[in-house]
Amino acid sequence: MSSSSSAPRRAPLDACTGLRFLAAMGVVGYHFYCPPCEPGAPTFLGNLFQAGFTTVSLFFVLSGFILAYNYLDDRGGFVGTKRDFYRARFARIYPIYLLALVVDVPFFIRSIQMIEPAATAGEVARISLTTLTLTQAWLELGRPTWNIMAWTLSAEAFFYLLFPLVGPWLARQGTRRLLAVAVGTWLLGTTPFIAGAAVSWWGLEGSTSLLGSGLRAFGQLPAQLIPVTRLPEFIVGICLGLLFCRRTQAGRVAVRTAGLLATGAVLVTLIVLLPPKPSPVVQMGLLVPLFALSIWLLAGGVAWKGMLLGTRPLVLLGGASYALYLTHGTMMGYALALNTRTLALPHNGVALLLVPVAIACSLVLFKAVEEPGREWLRRIGRARPADVPATGSVSRS
Repeated sequence: MSSSSSAPRRAPLDACTGLRFLAAMGVVGYHFYCPPCEPGAPTFLGNLFQAGFTTVSLFFVLSGFILAYNYLDDRGGFVGTKRDFYRARFARIYPIYLLALVVDVPFFIRSIQMIEPAATAGEVARISLTTLTLTQAWLELGRPTWNIMAWTLSAEAFFYLLFPLVGPWLARQGTRRLLAVAVGTWLLGTTPFIAGAAVSWWGLEGSTSLLGSGLRAFGQLPAQLIPVTRLPEFIVGICLGLLFCRRTQAGRVAVRTAGLLATGAVLVTLIVLLPPKPSPVVQMGLLVPLFALSIWLLAGGVAWKGMLLGTRPLVLLGGASYALYLTHGTMMGYALALNTRTLALPHNGVALLLVPVAIACSLVLFKAVEEPGREWLRRIGRARPADVPATGSVSRS
């Protein structure tokens, strides 16, 4: 039986929705920008672009935060039924996901044709099946990929599967224990990356010692069990969301605004001053806590309509960020193929021209495909008026 609760819905966090657009644009910048290509960006801007992949961590933390905020009540109960939760999650991700896979088919076929050693029919079938069932992140990396961004949806599907089990258990923990779980999970999530880095720090690359072999094996876990090793970011988000809902004092808007500005300044400074493409240790050890703090401050409310992130245009763009995230890589592939045959513009020139096109397309997909598809899928299986018992009550299972 699924647990349920009639707890009132909490107010929407518009600024956090707008934050999703910034996170998506970080990934777009990372995939679109080519450091050695022309025209080159200033060093500080190029470093920001090359660090854009780290906002995937922001997505994972934010996902846990929003699910805890929407689905866990103050007594540790689960709002609604597990069946409704899974239906809503499927309806949320699959319409655009399926469309993104369809438009990416030519590039998937090309990757199959060019890979060495050649992909067998069985491997192609396995990749296709796991991609369609959102389990591809459990496969070995380095082989043909059907949509470059799809692996993150595989990790999210794993998180969704666990949430109705893990979320209520966390919600029943005391505040101190919840804080300890958040900190402990963050530290645990950092250790495989530290182990991998320690192999180089201590010169153990070719060592056959127990220490060298153990560190190498532990450091390879993030590439072998992606959903599991990214789970700490999601757990941190759940704990953060529960702690946020338990806060007794909202505090001053001016303090939160100053805190958000300071957090953003630290983030940008770290990314600009550190070498391009932050290491996994930096991403999990430093950036994830800063992302978590940014979410907390934005959710609590900051000045200027959430630093503009809570305004209607940014909320709309945040809603369309999922479509942008899943389709931008394929759009870039088509744009570069077209450019090669026609205009022959420099790579970064094509990227700059494509950004507004990709954003506009994501808005169209959000309104014409994602929202209608989500609503249609969520209606499937709902009780029709004729199915409702005469007493007016509806059973939940």
